[in-house]
Amino acid sequence: MPKKAKETFGSEKDMKKETKKVANRTEKEANSLAKKATARKTTSKKNNKTAVKASAASSLKKKKEASSKKAKATSKVAKKTTASRKSVKKIVDVPEHYDLPYHYNQTIVKILAQTPKTLFVYWDVSENDRLNYEKQYGNDFFNNTVPFLRVKNETYGYSFDVDVDDFANGWYIHVEDPKSNYSVELHRKQRQFVAKVIDAPVYITSSNNIETPNDHILFDSMSDTIYFRNIKTNQISNKNITNIYLLRNTGKIYNIYNLYKEMYKSENVNSIFDLNNPSSGNHTSTFK
Repeated sequence: MPKKAKETFGSEKDMKKETKKVANRTEKEANSLAKKATARKTTSKKNNKTAVKASAASSLKKKKEASSKKAKATSKVAKKTTASRKSVKKIVDVPEHYDLPYHYNQTIVKILAQTPKTLFVYWDVSENDRLNYEKQYGNDFFNNTVPFLRVKNETYGYSFDVDVDDFANGWYIHVEDPKSNYSVELHRKQRQFVAKVIDAPVYITSSNNIETPNDHILFDSMSDTIYFRNIKTNQISNKNITNIYLLRNTGKIYNIYNLYKEMYKSENVNSIFDLNNPSSGNHTSTFK
């Protein structure tokens, strides 16, 4: 066989070997790539599982926190409800209190005798009457006028006026004569230094008639003891008066205030009450 042919054959054999090597190497690379891809998938799955577990753990944690907050809120509400129930139980034992309405929407004036020389007067003017006065005298009638009370002593035939506050609906009035019949009229007069709306006082309404009590004690017969009845408790007590010098020398009539001071010297009445206005309490009343 020629030499050149041998070289060619050798060359083909080498080529087959080389081809086989290349094929083996390619297969190894392919296997390596496949292993890497598999490893990546495994890692990705593990990461996904870890992420899912972490997400589930986070969600569970949030649920626990929400549940804890809800439990705390429920506990607070329960405590408040319990405290409220306790306070309600306490309040139930307290008597109910209601304020009297300021306005009854009636045109009235009433008079009461608080003491022999103190009257209490209260009044009101309805909305309809207010509108009628504004129609008759103008819209500024109540702004440009002020109220006053005309007190009439029917027993002795005289009267006097008392200026009252336009924001008030009651007033204490001091009178000089006990044991007398009184009535009161409500009027309005022109306010000073404002636009004129009326020429003379406008009559609004009149009160009931009352008789004020005596301011003295009349003894039908002299005795050593006088009796008192407490109008709140209805209990009767007595007081020996034989040691009261003034009473023994004045006869049957004695001023009730002086008698009280004489009988109860230890009470120091003047420092506690103004006897002309018993509602004064621990101060002297300005309503005289």
